[in-house]
Amino acid sequence: MKRFAVVGLGQFGYHVALSLAKSGASVLAIDQSERRVDEVKQYVEQAVCMDATSEERLRAVGLMKVDVAILALGEKDLEASILCCAALADLGLSQIVVRAANPLQARILERVGATRMVFPEKEMGESIARSVLMSGVLDQVELSTGQTVAQIRPRRDVVGMTLLDARLRQRFAINVIGIQKPTHRIDDEGRPTGEHTLINAPGPETVVEENDILIVVGDNKTIQSVARRDD
Repeated sequence: MKRFAVVGLGQFGYHVALSLAKSGASVLAIDQSERRVDEVKQYVEQAVCMDATSEERLRAVGLMKVDVAILALGEKDLEASILCCAALADLGLSQIVVRAANPLQARILERVGATRMVFPEKEMGESIARSVLMSGVLDQVELSTGQTVAQIRPRRDVVGMTLLDARLRQRFAINVIGIQKPTHRIDDEGRPTGEHTLINAPGPETVVEENDILIVVGDNKTIQSVARRDD
């Protein structure tokens, strides 16, 4: 199991720690605010209220044993971010992911040991823009290879076809790696629950249905071509 440390439990850090913990990772969460530590401690393996700018304190809680440290302090905490990043580097961590507000902060933090920079506001803005432009795409994740994994509703001209007949790979260079099919379950009030069953690596004989959600791999432009747009 990979071990992570998240330093700074504002909105960004809190959700990073929560997402990692929900994925089954071992998470050490750190913040100077007792309230923030209390909010996350039920979800993570360990939560500590402390000043994270001291190498001695970081060593005392075992930071040198984690695989990845995520430094998620706010943009106004540049001095604290620099001190903490330098301390993490001195502890010998090989992966230090740091939140930065702008390229200048990123350059400074890279000089004291950051191995990867993230710009949450910029990335969120780009994600929202993509979701508006690609209205048929329900969710997507960009891979380091430049390709995208996305959940889409299938365009109407392939509904009722098998994957073999739809020829998505040949026509659009899209690979279907999974299909979420509705379970048609009804709740206590007689309404559809909206639940889906996942089919991993569907075979060529699998029929694409109206309410399916396709999990596909390809580039953004070709995914947009295959996604159903209801506007």
